[in-house]
Amino acid sequence: MLRKTQSFIAFLAACGFAVFGPCLSALKAQDAAGVQFKPYGWVQVDAAYDSARTSYGDLMFMIHPETAVGAGRKELSVSARGTRFGINIIAPESNGRKVTGRIEGDFCDDLTPNKYALRLRLAYVDVALGNGWSARFGQDWDTYVNFHPNTVDASILAYMGHTYGRHPQARLTKETRLGEQTSLTAKIALQHGRNNSDLDGDGQPDENASAVPSVHGSMVFKTRLLTGQQSVFTISGVYGREKLGENAAHPGTYRSRFLHGGIQLPLSERFAISGEGWMGENVDNYLGGIGQGINVVEGTEISARGGWVQGVWSPVKAIKTGVGFGVDDPEDADLSGDARTLNGRIFANIFYYLTDRVTLGLEYTRVRTDYAITKDMQNNRVHFGVMYVF
Repeated sequence: MLRKTQSFIAFLAACGFAVFGPCLSALKAQDAAGVQFKPYGWVQVDAAYDSARTSYGDLMFMIHPETAVGAGRKELSVSARGTRFGINIIAPESNGRKVTGRIEGDFCDDLTPNKYALRLRLAYVDVALGNGWSARFGQDWDTYVNFHPNTVDASILAYMGHTYGRHPQARLTKETRLGEQTSLTAKIALQHGRNNSDLDGDGQPDENASAVPSVHGSMVFKTRLLTGQQSVFTISGVYGREKLGENAAHPGTYRSRFLHGGIQLPLSERFAISGEGWMGENVDNYLGGIGQGINVVEGTEISARGGWVQGVWSPVKAIKTGVGFGVDDPEDADLSGDARTLNGRIFANIFYYLTDRVTLGLEYTRVRTDYAITKDMQNNRVHFGVMYVF
């Protein structure tokens, strides 16, 4: 364990030097001691019981079809893969510019039980340009991602209504203050897609073959309405392309289009509702369409729609409870074979803050995954998690 920890720290240090090395060299003569490295993260352990096998156990995205080996069997999954490490980096102001950065990783990439591979989540540099303008370069959350549902399951409703991703990007942001408690933020970014899908089997990711980045834009309005807490309203859009070569049954360029909206609304000091809705086509890059983006049999993009809603109540300081649902619904006419036609869940959870740093979470989920040909599958899930934040 010590050796793995040392390797991880060395990895973070190497990444930090690669990103900030030129900046640090320029600042060295002026104020080398002024660079701040602030570690953060948590240790997380999860145990999940499922009445039917899911993909992937403690990280639940969908239920296996009845044709899969072991489908329908009960399962207990226990892991610590949700453990996360990160470093915030703050450099002294130079030439009137404030530069910050972040490097973050977890162990959710390799799904082999009890043998986890390190995954890079975030790695970016942020440059404040003044007058509300800033530029960000590196891997960050997608531009349309502003908040998440509150769940014990670390998949946070992926393929079940909550679209998100973390991609390499170049983003320009402008925040405009409209009042003491009100702001409007505009963001535009050029991004690279999430997956390495190679549907034509030519050894090249299909988005790389299009030779153009995806374009993301978002508007975020924040204000105080019913309580002292801020309400958030968002509207976003995405446009990208993928290209299939001559090896495909239907070679050509396929569009990826995506319209997304969200709301976070505190109704009282202790109760708030939040949710998102979206629609688009070829959105598997953003964990939509239940992972189905292009129908290679018909040569068409797969349209889908979905969203999620959750109410969160904190009766006392040490307890937070939530109830919600999420659904991802591809267009049936765009699918072929035994495709996934619907994927959704309803869930209820409770978090108990044992100390300021230790949280216990318990969640019940009812999941449904429908298939075009074989039997629709259902699952009852009980998930317990412990998190120690540092």
